[in-house]
Amino acid sequence: MSERLIKVQQLVKAVYDADPTDAVVVMGVILEEWRAGVPLVAFVDDEDEAASWAALATFDELRAYFIAAGRQLAEYPLGRKGASRLAKRMLAELSPEDRVAALLELQDIQTSGTA
Repeated sequence: MSERLIKVQQLVKAVYDADPTDAVVVMGVILEEWRAGVPLVAFVDDEDEAASWAALATFDELRAYFIAAGRQLAEYPLGRKGASRLAKRMLAELSPEDRVAALLELQDIQTSGTA
């Protein structure tokens, strides 16, 4: 067995042996230290820089920036083609059934006039 695997097993055992409250606090501190932090200014390509940052971000960071970016984009004059490209990217990862359901929800929003 590799030394790395042995250390992982020891770490997992130590976490489970600790008081749950203490384990949560310690793991939270470590994860906070290792998180991606705020995105830096892109020097080469915006999409590559964003992808690199997103790969290191926590779920909460991703969600917060996604919501903030979405709000900004909603006010930005994307035009019909820009909005269509954005929607295609967002829907591309969904299964065909989920894509249809999302489009039906969007149609309901359009016809009811509420968001």
